[in-house]
Amino acid sequence: MKDNWGRYVFFAALLIIQIVLSGYVNLGPYIYLCCLPLIIIYLPLYQETFISMLIAFAFGLAVDVLCDGIVGLNAAASVALAAVRKPLFVAFFTRDNLERAVLPTISESGVFKHINFIFTSLLVYFLVYICLDSVGMESLQTTLLRLVLSCAANLVLVLAIDYFMFNSRR
Repeated sequence: MKDNWGRYVFFAALLIIQIVLSGYVNLGPYIYLCCLPLIIIYLPLYQETFISMLIAFAFGLAVDVLCDGIVGLNAAASVALAAVRKPLFVAFFTRDNLERAVLPTISESGVFKHINFIFTSLLVYFLVYICLDSVGMESLQTTLLRLVLSCAANLVLVLAIDYFMFNSRR
């Protein structure tokens, strides 16, 4: 029970951080800072994918509504990430981690595996987000530039949050 309360507080804190980032941090038209993928990554692994997708949709829709975004962009990207989260987890980590239903820390899994898992998760999220956001209105070069810059900036943000919230205490 204590673990669940900690998880709820973590999700609420990330939602507040996302609202603050959306309202006060603008790095230009090519970089969208978003810590919402970290919420999806840290959803419990033991729950059904469908339930994870519903929770991801709710968080994404909340961010869209509370941050005056285009309603549905974060929700769609969150649902896509929630749909592929378990297969990505299995591809990067051991079955033992899946059975424990825990995302291993950087020291447990190694920096390379951990960064690759987070980067791939961000890539899925931003592929859906940017493709839906641009829908034929931008050139391929602009879309790729947005994808690369957003993934790079968010990788730094997510790894910093991940490290300070989970890895520094263990």
